[in-house]
Amino acid sequence: MGGLAESGQKIYNMVEDNKNLRGNYKQEHQRLLHEQQVNTQKKTNILEQNLAERRARVAAMGISNDGSAMAEQNRESYNAHKDMAEDDYNYYNDSVKKRRDVRYKIRSNAVNGSIDATESLLK
Repeated sequence: MGGLAESGQKIYNMVEDNKNLRGNYKQEHQRLLHEQQVNTQKKTNILEQNLAERRARVAAMGISNDGSAMAEQNRESYNAHKDMAEDDYNYYNDSVKKRRDVRYKIRSNAVNGSIDATESLLK
C-alpha cells in the first residue's frame, strides 16, 4: 500500500509543478507585454517630441514648406517606426520561445511524473 501512496504523491507533485509552470509563464508573458507597451510608448513619445522640435526649428527659420525638411521628418519617422516594429518582432520571438520551453517542461514533467509514479506502484 505504501507504493500506492507514494505513487499518488508523485502524481500530485507533478500536477502542482505543472500548475506552477503555467502560472509563472502567464505572469512572465504579462510582464513582457507590459514591457513592450511601455517601450513602444516611450519611443513614440520621443519621436513626437523630436518631430515637434524639428518643426519648431523650421518654423523659426521662416521656412514653411521646405521639401528637404519634410523628407528628413519622414525619414526620422520611418526609422523610428521600423525600430519599433523590430522591437515588436523580438518581443514576439521571445514570447514564442518561452511558450515553447514551458510546454516542453510541462510535457516532460508529465512523462517523468507518470514514469516515477508507475515505478513506485511496481515496487
